[in-house]
Amino acid sequence: MLITICGGILIGFMYDLYRIFRGLFKPKKIATMLQDSVFWVFIFIVAFYVLVFSNEGAIRYYNFLGFALGAGFYGLSLSALVIKGMLFLLWSIKNFVYDTYKLMKYPFSVTLCLISVPYNCCKRQIKPLYYKARRIGGLPKNIIRDTGRAIGIYFKKK
Repeated sequence: MLITICGGILIGFMYDLYRIFRGLFKPKKIATMLQDSVFWVFIFIVAFYVLVFSNEGAIRYYNFLGFALGAGFYGLSLSALVIKGMLFLLWSIKNFVYDTYKLMKYPFSVTLCLISVPYNCCKRQIKPLYYKARRIGGLPKNIIRDTGRAIGIYFKKK
């Protein structure tokens, strides 16, 4: 009986892990059905091994009573504490990974800043020259265009 109560506690713990997983990822309908199926397969495996370990696979009423008592005890006493602890652990891991990412990204952002500052300074200095060169380079094309218009206007008037 005690082993089946422990099995019920384990099933309750697995259900809390499943609830946390579903809360984090918010799966769609088909994914939810697949996850439910996988969850129940794992619950079946746990129940099967508990039954085999406790009384050589014989199913008796006290097995169901033990599973129900264990899951009820876990749900009433330990579930809230475990969920808060797991969420805190996941939050801590997320913050650690994010801080590590920022720490590893810092040298690259400093290098990029050291490269971009002289580039932007040079760009500011060269920009007026670029536009003058572009205007001078486009002069022959503008002269030909304007000459063509003037000739067209001249011949139309006569």
